[in-house]
Amino acid sequence: MKLNLISGSLIVAAATVAAHPARTNQSEYEYIVVGSGAGGGTVASELARKGHSVFLIEAGGDQGLHPEQQVPGLSFASWGVYEGNSWNFYINHYRNQTQARRDSKYVYRLTDGSTYYGLDPPPGAEPLGTLYPRGATLGGSTQVNALNWAKPSDNDWDWIANYTSDESWGAEAMEKYSIALENCLYCAANDTDRRRGFIYSNRNNVTYVTGRPNVAQFMSDAALEVENITIRDNNHLTELLQRDIQSKEYSYTEGIYQLVISMNETRRRSGSRNHIIDTINAGFPLTISPFSLATRVLFNKDGDDVVAHGVEYLKGEALYAGDSRYDPAQSGELKTVTATREVIVAGGAINTPQILKLSGIGPREELENLGIEVIVDSPTVGKYLQDHPEGVVRMNSSVPLGGDPMDNCRPDLGTEDPCLIQWNTTGTGPYGEGAAPLLMRYRTSTSENEDPDVWIWGFGGLDVRGFYPGAATPPPAPRTYSFSMLRTQTLGDEAIGAVTLRSANPRDVPNVDFDWFPGEAGDKELTALVETSDLLYRIFDRATEPVAPMTRVQPAEGVQDIRQNMMDESYGHHAGCSCRMGTGGVQTHCIDPQLRVNGVKGLRVVDASAFPRILSAFPQYPIYMLGLKAADMISAAASNSSRSY
Repeated sequence: MKLNLISGSLIVAAATVAAHPARTNQSEYEYIVVGSGAGGGTVASELARKGHSVFLIEAGGDQGLHPEQQVPGLSFASWGVYEGNSWNFYINHYRNQTQARRDSKYVYRLTDGSTYYGLDPPPGAEPLGTLYPRGATLGGSTQVNALNWAKPSDNDWDWIANYTSDESWGAEAMEKYSIALENCLYCAANDTDRRRGFIYSNRNNVTYVTGRPNVAQFMSDAALEVENITIRDNNHLTELLQRDIQSKEYSYTEGIYQLVISMNETRRRSGSRNHIIDTINAGFPLTISPFSLATRVLFNKDGDDVVAHGVEYLKGEALYAGDSRYDPAQSGELKTVTATREVIVAGGAINTPQILKLSGIGPREELENLGIEVIVDSPTVGKYLQDHPEGVVRMNSSVPLGGDPMDNCRPDLGTEDPCLIQWNTTGTGPYGEGAAPLLMRYRTSTSENEDPDVWIWGFGGLDVRGFYPGAATPPPAPRTYSFSMLRTQTLGDEAIGAVTLRSANPRDVPNVDFDWFPGEAGDKELTALVETSDLLYRIFDRATEPVAPMTRVQPAEGVQDIRQNMMDESYGHHAGCSCRMGTGGVQTHCIDPQLRVNGVKGLRVVDASAFPRILSAFPQYPIYMLGLKAADMISAAASNSSRSY
């Protein structure tokens, strides 16, 4: 077996990858893919498995075998504790800076170079924005996310099919990609449609909820409030929590559940990185170029057509300003690679529009103001940026919740950490548990169909409230329940967020402005978060001694305007739609329903930026499906032409 690696430090298990020299002299491939996340890693791997030669450009390296990426129980630390895993963007939830800085997580740079977050910055502090990390490693954000695994609703895909007038995006047509994607480890052996794929799905040990009496009582109270079910005993609670939220019977049904997570049978993260490495190890023609920052797409003229024929990139580590190790004095080596068929950009909702604009595809005025030659005047590149707004409710109990399985762990990952030893040797224990252990689905009055429109997930004894410096190592909070409420039915054409270039330097981070809650759709989002807050308060009001009385922490005791509080304190990390697909052409849509960039040939986008609106689930599942569909479309086109466009 052969590992195709263009000079970098790709870490792989010696037992599974034979040492082989890299194909350093090859400079031409059928396809070039920029970005190795759920979209890019999938389309690159699948095209290679179909026999096409693929060059995969990744700005980061590979830390996929390091505990900070593998351990599900430490997923909250993967993005912010260990250098080289992520890029840190500072975004604005609102262009109105008075509103933006009402967020207690808003970050400022101080005169000594350090950072401060909060509502009372000292004099001279430079406003940066709210922290918004993105994966910058082989596998992209699938290596630093919380492993949440949720199949999109049929209504999501049918909405896209209707919007694009393309039935191939409908739920019935997309189901084959769900089957090709998931390998469900907790499903019955005869459920073959859910045990075929390359991403493993799994669940936590339910006793880590039912075995904590105060936490179990909370979930019992939640069952009564959400489902009008009175819990008889722990066996009854277990039965409800073990219902499969991914199944046809319970999918998108109100109730209490466990989150499904992308984790394999040995309780390790399952993500895009694994599929990439498995593809290479199986001998398929996929070459990875790590530590390679794409700077622009290169074009040729073919008669009257403009055709993407390659990518320019900088070779070197930590070359992007979003990297905490960034040094502007380190310039890297400028290189190019050629595609005989297509270039596929999959940098994510922030970096894909940045790359397109640096390449000359974007709003004319913005590009000309920065001295960038306009290849295609495409006004919507970087526009319609959306996110899932995630409201926060935190409550303190009168006594510690008790029974936290993490109590005996030492998350510094030292050799004496008993939880790390247990996880390493048996794949069990609290480090083999991921995501949030407490989950509810809820339908508010603003739902546009019969689906629940809010995910509610949370923790007992951990204080989680979003992203800010230091949030990757949240302090123990033995009395705190912390819940995030994710509103899933979002803005569509009402979204006014945007990614704009800060400069023509590809090493600069762009400006990212979401401008949350605009118009009628934004009003519905806020209403949904307020109604969900009220639900949580009703559940907490059912608490009895010893945990009662409960104390409100966020929104704090005495806060009357919950709506304003949700505007102030909500956070997000599911960016998308900044290069949306549609049928309107270059003036109204960045790409067409075949994911081809309007106005040029041989160029596609395959990541969350392609969706015309955010889907009503945690995003990695639908992005993987997008990558699988893209590989089929691209390979089918190639069979009909010397070039696949």
